[in-house]
Amino acid sequence: MNEKIFMGFVANILGIRICSIANDNVSLDSFEQQNCFEKTLQPMYTAEYLHYLLENAKKEVFYEITDYLNTNLILFCFDNTCYLLGPYVKNTFSSLEMQELLASHKLPASILLPLKLYYDQFPQLSYSMIHGTVLAAMRTFIPNTPEFSYRKLTGFHEELKTDKLILESNNTYYQIIDRYETENYFLRKISDGDIDGVRMAFESIASNYYANTSQSQRSLYSTDWNGFAILRTLARKAAEAGGCPVVKIDEIAQESIQKFASARTGSELDKIQKDMLIRLTQAVHDTKHMSQYSPVIRNVLNYISINYSQDISLHELSDTNHVSEEHLSRLFKKEMGITLTAYIADLRTKKAAELLKTSMLSVAEIAMYVGYPDSNYFVKVFKKRYGMTPSAYRSY
Repeated sequence: MNEKIFMGFVANILGIRICSIANDNVSLDSFEQQNCFEKTLQPMYTAEYLHYLLENAKKEVFYEITDYLNTNLILFCFDNTCYLLGPYVKNTFSSLEMQELLASHKLPASILLPLKLYYDQFPQLSYSMIHGTVLAAMRTFIPNTPEFSYRKLTGFHEELKTDKLILESNNTYYQIIDRYETENYFLRKISDGDIDGVRMAFESIASNYYANTSQSQRSLYSTDWNGFAILRTLARKAAEAGGCPVVKIDEIAQESIQKFASARTGSELDKIQKDMLIRLTQAVHDTKHMSQYSPVIRNVLNYISINYSQDISLHELSDTNHVSEEHLSRLFKKEMGITLTAYIADLRTKKAAELLKTSMLSVAEIAMYVGYPDSNYFVKVFKKRYGMTPSAYRSY
């Protein structure tokens, strides 16, 4: 097997460092110098520890090494070669936690910034994603590669000489750890507003549950009503933790409930669940994006997003936010780059364009729904925005 091609395959998919490692002083010292930030915080990244682990590592085991900083490595042996994958992290950097860690180890506050720079260079991944990708890569090169078991090693130096260090965990333990890690990663991605991350994490959850759980367990995570209720509740709370307005969360959740109740096939149910997750994550992303605006403009944008189909006046918005109409008009144009009237028109026509493509409603019904009682005026506004009439857009 060409190990360079194998390592390149894994590195490109996961965006993570991977190297083959020999149990000699030159290789291990080089790895320590490149990856160990502070020996007292990362004793398991040292040449001494890695030498011991390589001597005792068993075949067909993924060893996940976690240090005091909560950065991680994975050691595994494949086709007579040992590999180190990482470092990678599972959570975003917490200055408060790191300050407490530095103080408890009698390290100076001056290293907090370089520590953050060190931490932030690593990709944020779950073990489940790494396990699935690496195993798939192995089987691409050697099709009959067996399943690898899992062993978690935490960053305490006193573990170095214990026999328990090299014991393999059983599959039940691996599945429990894997499930919790994947679920937490999935919920964090919703809270972060990371749409691509949510897609990947949800696919990982679905594939792992069906591969590794019994039929009796699957109902909680499959496309039945109970499973949907659990998923919906967890996703709602994650979106709320990400700062999304609860009114927006409830709107998305209620729409998905209605669609789910009328769906007839498994593929329809699956699509509804995924669409709900993407919409909630997008809402979190949009909310975080709004943090660049002043409080007054954020209030205005939130109000318009809910009431865009109603008559919205500058007087009403300025009065609600306790500013003059002139000030609000200037502030909105300055921060948004367009006038308030143009922004509302863009939002209405964007919603109308979605309905033209996804519904059987007439143009007049869509015009009324998005806030234009006069369908002729709606056609004029829509054509100005999209360069064609609503009817032409629908058939385009």
